[in-house]
Amino acid sequence: MPAIFDLLYREYCRARLAEMRKQLLIAAERSETLEADHHPANRDDGERTDADRTTGLGMPN
Repeated sequence: MPAIFDLLYREYCRARLAEMRKQLLIAAERSETLEADHHPANRDDGERTDADRTTGLGMPN
C-alpha cells in the first residue's frame, strides 16, 4: 500500500512541476511582449533603405 501512495505522490509532484514550468514560460512571454511595447521602433525606420541600414547612415544617398 505505501508503494501506491509513493507512486501517486511522485506523479502529483511531476504534474505540478510541469504546470509551474508552463506558467513561468507564459509569464516570460508576457514580459517580453510588454518590453517590446514599452520600446517602440524608430519612426523613420520605414523611410530608410536596406543600404542605409547596413551602413548605418540613416540618410538616403
